Amino acid sequence: MKKLVLFGMYIGLLLFSVISVGATLHSMNKAQIEQAFINKTVVSIATDNLNGHTINNTFSMFLDGKGNVFGKMSVKPDNEPQTDQGIYSIKNDGTLYITWQHWDGAKKLCGHMFNANNAYIAVDCADVFHTVFMKENVQSGNQLK
Repeated sequence: MKKLVLFGMYIGLLLFSVISVGATLHSMNKAQIEQAFINKTVVSIATDNLNGHTINNTFSMFLDGKGNVFGKMSVKPDNEPQTDQGIYSIKNDGTLYITWQHWDGAKKLCGHMFNANNAYIAVDCADVFHTVFMKENVQSGNQLK
């Protein structure tokens, strides 16, 4: 009986810790996104979402402080340029809008960034996963030149 009670307490603590960790992941606000991304180059893991399809490609991005965004795929996607540029804006609640000149049909994209312990997770406004930027791969300045 004592072992059963201890096992029950262990399971309860485990569930509580999982729920607590999951509950702490919130989308970043404008100030947090600016601090993490503005005037920095970020490099994604080798998974991204382009034109509504998951692709196996590393994506690098630079956001300048003037509303311009520059991007590069490590491997040229089919029927798309390898590099692109566009404009971005960030609402106070952290909603990020990017319009590329070519990628994604030059449509205005909407997304949110989430701050995990070792990475930034990009999810669009329809809750579709886009990519992950590992914090260890964030560099100051425009490294895409």
